Amino acid sequence: MNTAPQPNESSAPKVAVLGTGVMGSTIVTALIDAGWPGAAVTVANRTPAAPAALNAKYGVVVAGTAADAVANADIVVVAVKPQDTAELLDSIRDAIHPGVLLLTVAAALPSSFYAERLGMPVAVVRAMPNTPAVIGRGATAIAAGVGASDAHLHLVSAMLRTTGLVVTVEEDQLEAVIAVAGSAPAYFYAFVEALTNAGVAQGLDRILATQLATQTFIGAAALLAESGETPQTLRSRVSSKGGTTLAALEAMDHAGLKDVVSAGANAAVHRSRELRSELAP
Repeated sequence: MNTAPQPNESSAPKVAVLGTGVMGSTIVTALIDAGWPGAAVTVANRTPAAPAALNAKYGVVVAGTAADAVANADIVVVAVKPQDTAELLDSIRDAIHPGVLLLTVAAALPSSFYAERLGMPVAVVRAMPNTPAVIGRGATAIAAGVGASDAHLHLVSAMLRTTGLVVTVEEDQLEAVIAVAGSAPAYFYAFVEALTNAGVAQGLDRILATQLATQTFIGAAALLAESGETPQTLRSRVSSKGGTTLAALEAMDHAGLKDVVSAGANAAVHRSRELRSELAP
């Protein structure tokens, strides 16, 4: 387990967070929780509302432009959509310092894209978080890209540790991470929605059905995480021969549940590769 740094205002690496949507704001919160003083974190965004709120809450510095934000930064966090990344990099090219650590949460774009677009040596670490990071229950994979070392990975892991699970993978595994974790909260919400609808069809009130389905998944996930058992083992314990659970599982299997999940994961990977071809040919 990595130990987070305990920076003070004079020793903390200066971080510029470019983009303060859900994930950018989550990273700002993670930095503060990990010990960064607000004065060592600068934020920039196209619209002023989110930076102003972060300034009021944490005392972070609000920059007028992305170029202003990166001028003195040791670490630059790119937290914008893949489609907006090239324009952002162009806007900071003349202000960023060679050799900075660039942490990006943009999907699809390879680490080489950043160094080539900036036209200078940078250490790139790619991260693929998911939305439960907002409440400290996320699953994030990080990968060393162009110019990045184990020390850079250690620093990024420390920066993100309060967002939940942080694991290290190879860069070419990030597309698989998108399928299994990055996009997967939406799969869960879709399944809860479908199960709720099934409960309503069987006569339950919608609010009650949603509560029961949600808490059941929360409890099942906690049991899986804390028991040390495999999903297969836990599933078998509630699947008595001739019982209702086994009947349900067999019906789902017959309806193609595994194929549906595989199709979704494959589609996520395929779209990631399409984006890479479109944006970083």
